[in-house]
Amino acid sequence: MSDAPLSNQDIALSAEIIASEPEMVERPRRSVWRRVLRPLVLILTAQYTIVLFIGLTVVGTVRTLVLPQILTSFEAISAALKRTPF
Repeated sequence: MSDAPLSNQDIALSAEIIASEPEMVERPRRSVWRRVLRPLVLILTAQYTIVLFIGLTVVGTVRTLVLPQILTSFEAISAALKRTPF
């Protein structure tokens, strides 16, 4: 570009070109709920997934370690009650 000063005619011409261009279409703004809801859903999903894994671990432990001991004690109590005369 040249360093020559712009004349009034050049300024008016460039203003017409700018005015004749189609306006930029603004992107629709995302609502606040969308910005808040997505991270919230991700956090809750992660939280409940962790709780589910912990629950399954506890259930597995109780089923394999504690339940047989409880069943043996109930069987012993039941056998002792059958031997006693009532």
